[in-house]
Amino acid sequence: MTISAYFRTVAAAGVFLSSAANAAPIVFQDMLGNPVSLSAPAQRAVTLPMPAGSLLISLDGGAQRLAGMHPSAHGLMKDGLLARIFPATAQVRTDITRSGFVPNVETLLQIQPDLVWQWGHMGDDLIAPLRNAGLPTAALVYGTEDRTRVWIRLMGQSLGQEARAQSQLRWRDQVRADIRVVTDGIPAAKRPGVLYLSRYAPQLRAAGGNTSFEDDITLAGGRNVSAAIASGQTVNIEQIMAWAPEVILLNNFESGLTPETLYGDPLFADIPAVRDRRVYKVPMGGYLWDPPSQESPLYWQWLSMLLHPEKFSWPLRDNIARAYGELYGYQPAAGEVDAVLRLKMNEGAAGYERFR
Repeated sequence: MTISAYFRTVAAAGVFLSSAANAAPIVFQDMLGNPVSLSAPAQRAVTLPMPAGSLLISLDGGAQRLAGMHPSAHGLMKDGLLARIFPATAQVRTDITRSGFVPNVETLLQIQPDLVWQWGHMGDDLIAPLRNAGLPTAALVYGTEDRTRVWIRLMGQSLGQEARAQSQLRWRDQVRADIRVVTDGIPAAKRPGVLYLSRYAPQLRAAGGNTSFEDDITLAGGRNVSAAIASGQTVNIEQIMAWAPEVILLNNFESGLTPETLYGDPLFADIPAVRDRRVYKVPMGGYLWDPPSQESPLYWQWLSMLLHPEKFSWPLRDNIARAYGELYGYQPAAGEVDAVLRLKMNEGAAGYERFR
């Protein structure tokens, strides 16, 4: 079953649900257990967490209700697919932070949002200024797939888009189940060692254990070689050499980081992934594929094909086109799918020709 099927199951009820939601108050608990009460679905939402802006767009089918978003997330979006699909993103306010995720309360008071989404796991200093200013706030907590599912459910509820949220969740469930039928039976010895390089410069950093990155790797039939370290911990080249990863995934947060960067670095020359040209820049569509997002099922399919090409043969290009039709109401051209999959950047990497 595809995402199209999930959305079709709720299409007939969609108009009724939307109309009913527009007339009803919305009450829920955020991810810190705080009560959130809205008199009606949010019409002006602000998203400080970086993944939340594009997720809101996918849940609402447009950017009209996105009044503000994190400037870094907007920067990633403005030259990408979502900016072309939704020109209204150009008018979204980005001066909503002072630094990092510290809110700019003065700007937010000007925007007068119905709801502000903020990280809840970084300390009360990020939430207290919003609360003290009387701004309606809901906290999100980062990490596991289970937490990502809560993001989808709560943000869908806040918009009166429960049906679209449930469709996304069913899609995630089905793709995970289809992959696990194969990968749950793969013994550790047959799982390729994978390194997600969360930073290359100025210091090497890797994704540790109990993270969404590890969950992605494990689901797709790999083994996170850096599972013993803390998330985002600084590492050195000697550690990476000892881990001997067979596959290296490059983060999307460093735009200049490409497979050629590692192929041209003599310190990496003897690492199996580099020697065998199994270094891949993670794709980027409506949002980055490496952190959790509405497009994670596509990432899981892509990764499973890379790690076990003999076991998986998803029609990924078709799946991308179908998913974007449902998530964004847009049918991408072949060249746009090429760009999502970073065909040019990953050209020459082992097995990548299958994505053409």
